[in-house]
Amino acid sequence: MPKEYRDVLNEEEEEPLTGEDGASRRIWRSEKDHLATRLRILSLRWPWIAHGVLLSVSFAFLALSLYVRLSTQSDPLLATYSPAQSAVRYEDTKFDLPPVPEGPFVGKGPEVDASWDYITDSIGDQMVSREEMIKMKLDPNGALQITDPATGKKGFRVAIEVFHQLHCLNLLRQNNHKEYYAPLGGDTAAPIHDLHGHLDHCIDALRQFVMCQGDVNVFAFRFPFDDGDPWPDYSTPRVCKNYASIRQWAVGHTVERGVDEPEH
Repeated sequence: MPKEYRDVLNEEEEEPLTGEDGASRRIWRSEKDHLATRLRILSLRWPWIAHGVLLSVSFAFLALSLYVRLSTQSDPLLATYSPAQSAVRYEDTKFDLPPVPEGPFVGKGPEVDASWDYITDSIGDQMVSREEMIKMKLDPNGALQITDPATGKKGFRVAIEVFHQLHCLNLLRQNNHKEYYAPLGGDTAAPIHDLHGHLDHCIDALRQFVMCQGDVNVFAFRFPFDDGDPWPDYSTPRVCKNYASIRQWAVGHTVERGVDEPEH
């Protein structure tokens, strides 16, 4: 709706302004009022504008901090530094667990042993510096110090947990077929007291690992034998670390045992 203008008398004039001069004064007064109104509106709104700017800046800094955190920590579950962290690669996969176990890691015999040897016993230990030990929150005092025969460098002998866990699983597998493996020697041929101690160690190590991971993936129940009896379907989709990448890193950083190094 058009704004109505009123003539404003000049203090030195007795009559209202008329003609071109009066029109000019009315227009100037109108623009001045409009500017004052805009300034009043802006003065009322500026706290909200400032609040919006500060909120946007806060979200920007939050996003930046999350990006930096994720980019510097490859594994969100890894609370401490690991020299093998650079080898971690994530991939979509699916567990292969049919109702009747099968596959290259199931059972006994030379071919099954070769599969397990590839993922366990064929990988040696690694070496880290004192600074890396401290960074991993491992006490270097009293730890086994070694000299790399290939480079002459000194450090501390370490091993990656996944290979110890697989070693324990392999021992459980072999003990499940003890009648086959005990005559061949090895861990299952140890005196019964030693064997039970080894098994108890492995079971408790795996128990702590499983509880630490706290896997919250779920599985359904199906009818694989068409007999009305539901079975758990453990073949579920997962996001896993690529084992081949970790194994390749470990093999590439293996440190052989020195001449004077004690057996461990």
